[in-house]
Order: sequence, then structure tokens, then C-alpha cells
Amino acid sequence: MIETARLHLTPFSRTDFDLFVAEMLTDPLVVEHYHSYKNKTDMDLIRRQAEEDFWEYFEESRTNFGLEIYAIRIKSNHEKFIGWAGLLQTSLTDLYGGPELQYMISGDTFGQGFATEAAAAVLKQASPDLNIIATVDIPNVGSIRVLEKLGFECEGQIHAYGSSEMYLYKISQHV
Repeated sequence: MIETARLHLTPFSRTDFDLFVAEMLTDPLVVEHYHSYKNKTDMDLIRRQAEEDFWEYFEESRTNFGLEIYAIRIKSNHEKFIGWAGLLQTSLTDLYGGPELQYMISGDTFGQGFATEAAAAVLKQASPDLNIIATVDIPNVGSIRVLEKLGFECEGQIHAYGSSEMYLYKISQHV
């Protein structure tokens, strides 16, 4: 478990995954930058796709590479689940030289600094000499701000996750 001033981060469980699918992948604010979920309403389809897009990567990263994904909960709100953050081994890892920092928080918590706080806590757990990458949808100004606050630098535009509207960010020597 990781604790910050306002958050508890615990290893992401199957129960957390169920909450994520039900509460976040149906939230228009959250899926705004996840194009393959944007117009889906069939929960069976959403769940099946989320198994492939998220759960399988989470488990593979944990089992094969010792990387962890954490469920994010707000301490002051009865441990309300608001998302996840962690390092993943992705298809971009070998191309760009490091595990990928990923995070997703619920739309009702946007703009409150929770993504930055959780991502910073994840980075603090990582080896300081590890190069870490992140990708962000170009219109996703909130996530761009998070990455820049954390010290990531934009490397340029890339094609990733089915979109050519993505920026690649990198950080090394993080604290």
C-alpha cells in the first residue's frame, strides 16, 4: 500500500477492476480520450474490451515484470474508489525504452490534483534510474499538465493505441 496526504493506493484487485468498468468506462468525461469506449453502452462489450485493454496488461505487467497498478481511493471520502495509476509493460516499452506510466481517474475528481498526487506516489516507488514513458491524447490538456508537473518532457507526436493524435513523454532521474 502507498499512502499520500489525501489518498490510499492499494494493489489493483479484481473488485477494483469491476468498479473501474462500471463507474469509469461509462463516464463520458473519462472516456472522452479513450476513443474505443466513447460511444459504447453495452456493458458486456465494455467489460470484454476492458479485459483485453486493461486487465490483461495489468496482470502481465505484475506477473512478468514486477510492475504494479494501484487502485486510488480518497481517504476523506470513506475510501471512495476514484481510479488507478501505475507502471505498465506495454507495446511501447521496447520502442521507447521504459515502462509506461498510466493513470485514469473519475470525471467527478478532475482538476483536484488527485492524478498528479497518485502518479507522483507511483514514480516514487520506481527505481530512480529507470526511464519511464507516458503517452497522452493531444487534446487531453489535464493529463498533459499532470505529466509536466511530474517532470516529464514531451518527445513529440507518435501513433499509439490506434491514434495518431498522441504525444510521447519521457522522464529519467525521477525522485
